[in-house]
Amino acid sequence: MNALAWLEPLHSSVPELGIAGWAGLERFDTALDELCPAGPARSDTAAWSAWLLELRRELSARGHRAPTGPAGPLWQTLAQFLAGARDLDLRDCTGDGHGAMVLTHAPADTARTWRQRLRSGELIGIAATERHGGSRIREITTHARLDMGGRWRLTGEKCWISRLTEAAAFVTFVRDPDGRISAVLVNPDDPRVERDVIEPSGLGGWGWGVLRLHDLPIDPAVAVLGTPGSGLDIFHQHFTRFRPMVTATALGTAAGVHHLVTDALAARRGVGILPRIRDNALITLGRTHAEITAALLAALTTTRLAAAGHPGAGLYARLGKAAGVDVAVRAVTELAPLIGAAGYQRSHPVAKARADLTGLLYADGIHDSLYRSGGLSLLAAPATCRPAPLAAAA
Repeated sequence: MNALAWLEPLHSSVPELGIAGWAGLERFDTALDELCPAGPARSDTAAWSAWLLELRRELSARGHRAPTGPAGPLWQTLAQFLAGARDLDLRDCTGDGHGAMVLTHAPADTARTWRQRLRSGELIGIAATERHGGSRIREITTHARLDMGGRWRLTGEKCWISRLTEAAAFVTFVRDPDGRISAVLVNPDDPRVERDVIEPSGLGGWGWGVLRLHDLPIDPAVAVLGTPGSGLDIFHQHFTRFRPMVTATALGTAAGVHHLVTDALAARRGVGILPRIRDNALITLGRTHAEITAALLAALTTTRLAAAGHPGAGLYARLGKAAGVDVAVRAVTELAPLIGAAGYQRSHPVAKARADLTGLLYADGIHDSLYRSGGLSLLAAPATCRPAPLAAAA
């Protein structure tokens, strides 16, 4: 079962897409089938990274993007699943990504410029994490001071930043001159910006490392997103919408491994290498398929809640991302032994999927932190998580 076939039974669960939306996903899936075999070896990190950015540009040039209206976020979530089924490194091959913060909150002229640049395939990264950890954004120390000309000058260090070498700009969270948390757009090509690349153990498709700002001047009238001091709101609103897409990408990667393992077992049985598939393998195939599907449906529900501005969307996004990625990691961990020793070669896609998914246990907050945050929200406002009382029977 390929990734698109995995989605076919879900048509009735996503009525917003309609015939046109599903046809767009089919065209996107076909384009990935056409373009992905041309990619270079993953072992050539620089060439692989450059190709991923070129793939994004090519897909954009071909018009593979989410439709407007209510169908858009759901289309993008399912597109992330299809991309992840090929390789988790394809997580940025389409969509606005972190650039959505710029399109939503930047001054009109800045947003207009970036809408065109994103549509041409450029990429925007996010710089929030510091040494103390990414989920504690209230504790950031990167700061801005006001100079005599009214500009802000940014100084500080952001750590574990993805898309470090590929992003054309970074939405950076700083303490503004009044001590409030603000989101600003930073040009990484300025000589007062330093990028220090570090080799990760997974999620290596895009550059990763440290971003340092050395008294970097910005014009707040152009570069500040929203109003000064609205950084926390921008951060939480964005990740409420972004997390279910990350979750769908991870689940796509797990579905890709499931497809690979299922095909391998079927082929071995077909040629007589395996006279029969053992019950424990069959149980693993069935359970992981059910868990991946259930988690994907949950991600789609969270996408709907986020698009509608539902007050519980942030809670569902945090818990859903942690639980969904946990499902993907557990599925690949349990499926990997079924393919045998070949799957433990460093170059094997199953081994890569395991390393990449393990990286997602840390990206965007360690999962214990997300679960803990969800627990605090449930205790703080438990009534919001209860169903409305049923009307009395006549």
